[in-house]
Amino acid sequence: MKRFLIFISLVFLSILALQAQNTCTEQLRIAQRSFDDGQLDGIPTMLSDCMKSGFTNEEKANAYKLLIQTYLFSEKIQEADEVMMQFLSEFPSYSIAVNDPKEFISLYNTYRTTPIFKLEVLGGLRLGFPFVSEDFSASPGNSDIPEYFMGAGFGLEANYINIITGNFSYSAGLSFTYLSTGYWDEPYYYSTIEATFWNMYTGIPLSIRYDYDFRGLNLFAIAGIEPVYLVNSRMDFTRTDNIIGREPITGVENLTFYHRKMDVRPFFGAGIYVNLGRDQLTASINYKFSTINQIDENNYLSNWTLNEKYLAIEDELFINQLSFSISYIRPIYNPKKIR
Repeated sequence: MKRFLIFISLVFLSILALQAQNTCTEQLRIAQRSFDDGQLDGIPTMLSDCMKSGFTNEEKANAYKLLIQTYLFSEKIQEADEVMMQFLSEFPSYSIAVNDPKEFISLYNTYRTTPIFKLEVLGGLRLGFPFVSEDFSASPGNSDIPEYFMGAGFGLEANYINIITGNFSYSAGLSFTYLSTGYWDEPYYYSTIEATFWNMYTGIPLSIRYDYDFRGLNLFAIAGIEPVYLVNSRMDFTRTDNIIGREPITGVENLTFYHRKMDVRPFFGAGIYVNLGRDQLTASINYKFSTINQIDENNYLSNWTLNEKYLAIEDELFINQLSFSISYIRPIYNPKKIR
């Protein structure tokens, strides 16, 4: 019984809402006819109740335009400006349509209607591509060559975006990256080493973005630089000796002290975006280059644990990154009379 009463109530409320919308739709038609006939005085009163509730978004935007025209034709400039501010507060991302009245367009153009800045939240997959600039072998005569493998992780960013001019904008933000890379070595015929690097970074991505339209697709290109700081670096080791009765040697070693803390990473990328009302949803891909090898030459030779326990010596290593990201962008508006 209770569910039935709830269902009846929802149906009743839906019918009332539909009736109210139909009433307001008719009121808008009457107000438009009054305007066309030059009967301007009663239009604000006709629309006042429905402006609070009853209009669809499209009807409300049209009602605002009609009110603005009414006040302009009645030479009530202050009232027209007040309604325009209300319109821009509710529809900040509105773009002029070809059928908009010229009086409305003229007043609209006296306001700042572009975002004062945008905020972006971004996240996605990160792939690490290690590049060895110099090998250091644990075996006699440097006979073994360790192998490094692509690893995966994730990244998060929060960015401030502002327009430079036209389709160009710049951004600055904060980033967090957690990234892995694989390692394998056979320093001696009886030993095999498998390991995974885990590096945690924070950074300050700085970029320039260019938006362009290609056959109806909203595309963008991006290029920039990201200074990063190494927060933590560790390596999960497994050393397996082909000796009967010997168990694998495993461990997690903190390597933060032996690695350089700073890196500077140029990057470039491209993406596509869709407009969600005033907001944007983007999908992008970019590539970052490491420019400073991670080994701290002043400290890494003192890390005898790796050699004694796992028969490993770190190499001079750069870790580039390929990123696949999704982001949500929210423009921040502050409409203002500019002339």
